[in-house]
This record gives sequence, structure tokens and C-alpha cells, in this order.
Amino acid sequence: MRIKNILKRDFSNESASQIIFIMAFIVYSLISMTKNAYSASIASIIAEGTFTKSSAGVVNAGFYLLYGIGQIAGVGIVDKVSPVKLVYVTLFGTIAALIGMVVVKSFTAMLVIWSLCGLIQFGIWPAILRVIAEYMLPDHRKKALTAIAFSYCVGAVINYLMAAVVLSVSVWRTLFLVSAVMLVLSAVMWGATYKKLSPQLREIKLINREQGYIKVKTKEKQKISWKLLLSSGIIILLIPAFLRSAMDNGVKAWVPTMIVDSYGVTAGFASVLTTVLLIVNLSGVFISNFIRSKVLKNATAGFGLVCLLAVPFTMLLLMIGKIPISVSVVLLTVITTLMYAGAQFVNIIIPSYFAKYNMTGAVAAMLNGAASFGIVFANIIFGVLAQKYGWNTTIVFWVIMLSLAGVFCLIAAPMWSKFIKKGEN
Repeated sequence: MRIKNILKRDFSNESASQIIFIMAFIVYSLISMTKNAYSASIASIIAEGTFTKSSAGVVNAGFYLLYGIGQIAGVGIVDKVSPVKLVYVTLFGTIAALIGMVVVKSFTAMLVIWSLCGLIQFGIWPAILRVIAEYMLPDHRKKALTAIAFSYCVGAVINYLMAAVVLSVSVWRTLFLVSAVMLVLSAVMWGATYKKLSPQLREIKLINREQGYIKVKTKEKQKISWKLLLSSGIIILLIPAFLRSAMDNGVKAWVPTMIVDSYGVTAGFASVLTTVLLIVNLSGVFISNFIRSKVLKNATAGFGLVCLLAVPFTMLLLMIGKIPISVSVVLLTVITTLMYAGAQFVNIIIPSYFAKYNMTGAVAAMLNGAASFGIVFANIIFGVLAQKYGWNTTIVFWVIMLSLAGVFCLIAAPMWSKFIKKGEN
């Protein structure tokens, strides 16, 4: 009876603004869950003897390679196609891919299906940012941009908690099947919510246009301003975006395997430790907000700072296997939390400044595309380094990557300052 009353109820613009964000949060959390499904399965796949470390990493790399290609190739699409339609395409395409992972058995088939899943998901993050920019009231938008940063970690935590349970009682393929069922439910919820709220959401979009938060999309205004991308430092930021993502997602993907190799624990126990790491990573949002409000207002400089802060903690990882497992987990947690703080800067704060130029989706896609190539790099190179040269060599490589990311951010910082001042005038 209550459900029928809710469906019949007419919502205010304020309620619609809040509800559409809740749905966007749920959708992106569950998509993030699926992105991490393979990473959570790697240790089990290797232990099963299905693949070596190198070949297991290639499958994950295939996902992010096509995801990155889709992001870059789709730069001109994500600000033209309805974000609601992009969400639909992502959900149903991902469901098909998850079912495919349950069915196929060969390395080639798995590589193709998981890679296509990455391509299908190319527009989801720009679409979510556009939902926030276009369908939320101005008073809600700032809080939403902070809150949406939690969605990736929430999805990853759901995935690893689910993996800890599923892998203890069943095979790793079951994890993909459970994920598919959850996405089916979210697709139904997304469709029903948008259908019910569409009148209010259209009105909110009109309000945002009238108040100058978004512009009417003429053919001329749909063009990407490459001059703006160059002068703002976005092109330079593609490098640290690549390196940060390689560190963040690459390290998380290989944490269970590294813990198993160094301490001889089970894959299920390693997944539990990774879950603890991911939960703490949520504090990265507060770290980035603190830096931005109290330390450095320049988002690009703040991004560089968190990369450089992670360097000493990464160097301490050279003692992994010799120090207690709890200390190693703490170090890995600090590193990935700082990287998550960096994600808040580069994936959310920086793209949000381009809403007034109708380039939020394009900038988010470019930076996210670079980040995706970073994950590809991490999955291939980290696996090869760990297998041929051991974890210490891999860790030294991480230190170099973090240092370079910090340097490039500091180079772009003055350009970003000029861009911000220009936008305020």
C-alpha cells in the first residue's frame, strides 16, 4: 500500500533533486562494484591455476583499455547525448557482460567480454556528473559533488565484502552472477524513478539555465574549446591523472595477491583486509576538502600535494613481509586513501569548474580516460614486475610514479590559478 502511495505522489522540485541524486549514487556505486568484480577475483583465479599473474592482469587491463579509448573517443558525445540514456546503456550493457563472464571459460573469450564491458561503461561517470549539474538544484549541487565521491568506494566495499562471502562458499564466477542480479534491480529502479520525476527534473534544468549554472546548447556551444583545455592546464593534468589512477586502482587490484604472496594468508582473508582498506579510503574525501579549504585552494596544487605525501609511506612498503601484516595494511591504506583524495580533486572538483562552458562531461571524460589508461598500465606492468622481479622492484616503481605525478601537478598549478581568476571575472 505504501509503495502505491509513493508512486502516486507528486514530488516538489526539492524532493526530486534529492531523489535523483540518491538514485545516481546507487547506480554509480553498483557500477563501481562491477568494475572491481574482476579485481576481487584475481587471487582466486590465480590460485585456481586458470591464469598466471601476467595473463590475469591482461584481462583487467583490457577492460580499462577500451574504457579509456571510449572516454577519449566519446569526448564529443557525452555532452550531447542525454545523461539518462547513457546510464541506461551502461546498466544493460554491463549486465550482459557480467552474464558472459559467468558462462565463458577460455582466456580469449573472457578478455573480449570484459574489455567490451569497459567500452560500454565509457559514459557513466560524465553522465553522473551531468545529472548532478543539470538535474539538481543549486543549493544541493555542492553537497552532491562531495557526496558522490563516496560512491566509488562504497561500490568497491560492497564488491569486496561480497567477494569475501561468495569466495568462501562458491567459485569466483558466482560473484559476477550476483553482481548482474543487483544491476538488474538498479536498472528497474533508475527507470521508474526518472519516469516519475521527469516533470520536476525538466523544471529544475530550466531553473539552472535561467540562473546561468548551465547554458543552452547551441551547435556553437557544443564545440570543445581546446584553447581553454590548454590554458587551464588540463592537458598537463592528464599525466598525473594517469599516474594517480595507476597507483590507486593498480595497488588495490594487486593488494590481495601481494598480501597472499608476502604473508601466506588465504585469498578470502586478503579480500577482508582489502575491504578494511577501502572503507578507510572514504576519508580521502575529507582530506581533499580539508586541503582545499584550509591548505591550498588551488585544486591542481592540492592534487600534487596528496601524491607527494604518499611517497614516504610507499617507501616503507619495501619492508613488506618483514613487518607485521597489520603494519603493511596500514601503509597500503594510507597510500590508497591519499590517492582517493587525489581522485576527488581530478575527477570531481576540477571538471565541475567547466559547467559554465558546457564542458563538464568532456573534461571529466578526458581525465577519466587518462585514468583508465593508467589502470591498464598498472594491471600489465605491475603484474609483470611482481612476477619477474618481485614486489620490492614494483614498490620502487610506485615511488617514481608518485613523485612524477606531484611534479606535473605543480607545473600545471599556475595555469589553473589563471583559469580560475579568468572565470571569476
